[in-house]
Amino acid sequence: MVGQRLADARRSKGMSVDDVSAATKLRPLIVEAIEMDDYQLSGGDAYVIGHLRMIAAAVGEDPDAVVAEYRSRA
Repeated sequence: MVGQRLADARRSKGMSVDDVSAATKLRPLIVEAIEMDDYQLSGGDAYVIGHLRMIAAAVGEDPDAVVAEYRSRA
């Protein structure tokens, strides 16, 4: 799952949700929701993809790979 991947990457870098929020300018609630694979707070698909890219970059993941995984979900 994309959210778990991002949460694991965040934790492995020793970052808190607030750290990711500060780096991306996303509200902590949105970061937490995405980490639980809940994309409703992000709005439409274009916003979700943008948020995934920002979070991925902040936690050291490849944004393109994260987006590809999101798009391939069942």
